[in-house]
Amino acid sequence: MFSKHISMFRSDLRYWQRQGLDLLELLTSASLPTSLLTENDERLDVAAIHRLFEQAERKLGDPAMGIRIGQQILLPDIAPLGDALHYYRDGWQALKVLEQYWSLLTEAQQVTIHLQGEYVAVRCVANGDAPLHTMQTHAVLSGFLRLADVAFGVQASEDVHVHLRESTAHTELFSALLKAPVTASCEHDQVLFPARILDTLNPNHDDERFQQALIHCDKTLNSLRDHHLIDLIRERLRHQLEEGHYDQQALANSLNMSVRNLQRRLNAHHTRFRDLLDQVRAELAEQLVRYSEAGFAEIAQQLGYEDPSSFNKAFKRWLGLPPGEYRTRHQDSSPTA
Repeated sequence: MFSKHISMFRSDLRYWQRQGLDLLELLTSASLPTSLLTENDERLDVAAIHRLFEQAERKLGDPAMGIRIGQQILLPDIAPLGDALHYYRDGWQALKVLEQYWSLLTEAQQVTIHLQGEYVAVRCVANGDAPLHTMQTHAVLSGFLRLADVAFGVQASEDVHVHLRESTAHTELFSALLKAPVTASCEHDQVLFPARILDTLNPNHDDERFQQALIHCDKTLNSLRDHHLIDLIRERLRHQLEEGHYDQQALANSLNMSVRNLQRRLNAHHTRFRDLLDQVRAELAEQLVRYSEAGFAEIAQQLGYEDPSSFNKAFKRWLGLPPGEYRTRHQDSSPTA
C-alpha cells in the first residue's frame, strides 16, 4: 500500500547504473517484473524498492551506498513538491513544506522537524509497517544535507551533525563523505544544524506562486489518500469474498463511515463500489479457476453469484474464455512467486 514517487526512485536507479549494475538483472534477482522500468505509473510499491536495495547492497557490498545515493540527488527528484520548494520565503517555510508533504515523495519514511535549543533536528522515521532498508534512511539524510546546502548553505556551518540509530563501524567513512561528524547508536536518525541558518531569505520568493503551489500539493496529497482508500477497500472486499460473502455496509462500518460517505469518496475518485467489486471478483475468480480444484458452481457462490451462468458470463467478459476452457488451458500452470 505504501508507495514512492517515480522521480525519487530515479535517483536510486541512476546510482546503480553508474556502479555498473544491470538494472534488468537487478529486478530479476529481486523477483520483480522487468516492466517496472517501463510502466508509466507515477508511484511504485516501497516493498519492491526495499527488495531492490537489498539486492543492490548484496551486489555492491558498499556500506555507504545510501549516503552516495543521497549525494547525487537532483532538484527534479523532488519535483512532486514543485514550486513550493522554489518560491518559499525562508528556510523555516521550506522545512514546513517538506514535513507536511513528504509523503508525496515517499511513504517509506516520515520526515519531522524538531527544535532543540538553538538547533533544528530533521528526523527520518520509518512509516508504520512500511519496509525500510537502513540505506534508504542514509539516502534521505544525505540527500537532505545536499539540498539544504544548496538552499540554505547548511554545510557552510561547521556545526552540523548526523545521528544514526544503528550501531556501525563506518562512522569515519560516513563523516568523510558527508563532511559532517556522524555519531552511531543514537536515539534518532537525524541531521542537526543551527536554527539561525533557516533565517536566510530566498531570493526567488514569490508568495502568490508559493500559495498556488501549496494548493496543488494539497490536491495531490488528497488524491494519494483516496488512492490508499481504494486499495484498502479492495483488500477488505477480497477478504470478504474469500470468506464467501460481501457486505457493503459492514465494509463501510470497518472504515468508520456510512455507506453514503463511502460512495461519495469513491465518486470523488471516479469509481464506484460495484466497479471495485467487479475488479476484485475478476482477480479472485482467475486464481480460483486456475489454481484450485473447486467446482465452478462453488466458485460462483463464493463470489456472490446466485446463478452459475451469470458467473460464467462474467468470467468470459473478464478473461475472454469461459471458466472451463480457461482451467483446461492453464491446468499445468503453477502460481507465480
